[in-house]
Amino acid sequence: MTDYSANMCISSTEHRALALNYLPIIHYDYAETIPLQLVGYTVLEESCKSPSFRRELKLPPNCQCIIEYAFFWNYDIQHMYDLEHIWCYVGNDGMLTHAEGSFHGHFLNLYAPEIPCIPPTNGRHVHAYCQPGKHAFLPDGNLFRLYPFWEKCCTDNSGGKVLVGSPFNGIYEPSNDDNLRCNCWIRSHLSFRPTLKFEIVPIPEKNVISWDELYNAIPTMIVAECTRLKGLINI
Repeated sequence: MTDYSANMCISSTEHRALALNYLPIIHYDYAETIPLQLVGYTVLEESCKSPSFRRELKLPPNCQCIIEYAFFWNYDIQHMYDLEHIWCYVGNDGMLTHAEGSFHGHFLNLYAPEIPCIPPTNGRHVHAYCQPGKHAFLPDGNLFRLYPFWEKCCTDNSGGKVLVGSPFNGIYEPSNDDNLRCNCWIRSHLSFRPTLKFEIVPIPEKNVISWDELYNAIPTMIVAECTRLKGLINI
């Protein structure tokens, strides 16, 4: 794992309290079948490279820090392994100035004073709508209608292989049988018809850990899930 300590990307007891104090509020489709597993946080006190996403993070002068949250699911509706992100910019007055969310390898605004969205609860907790099955983030659930095949990817086009994405490239080489089992499991157990009606699902504090802890846990979780499917599905 890359050492980001020189860039002030530090995990600590104080930083955990800060991460919990600004934890985003996630809205899920009522029919969503894939539960969130863990959230890994990093508190960035200077401009630096993101430890878990391909981007540079610039700390504005009116902000004391950026909190990066990495959300991990065992599955996307079209593959095993899913990692999405939210970035919260904490102002010098302790309130959020703005927030961003990942969207299919890119990132978009989740909250800014100029865009229509739910204001952060207590000025600290940004609201993010989670794309059904795919888990990308937008400030309004109806905006997912802009994404082609938003419904079909959860039904007819569901299923796929074990996808070990950046920053975990090369940590596990799935076999062809792993990929076949993954596809079978998704199509038979996780496929669903989205409603685009959303509910808030609270994140238990015990599931919020540092990014270093999450980084170390994900490879083990991928191997464990492939092993579990091997015991359930004969190829």
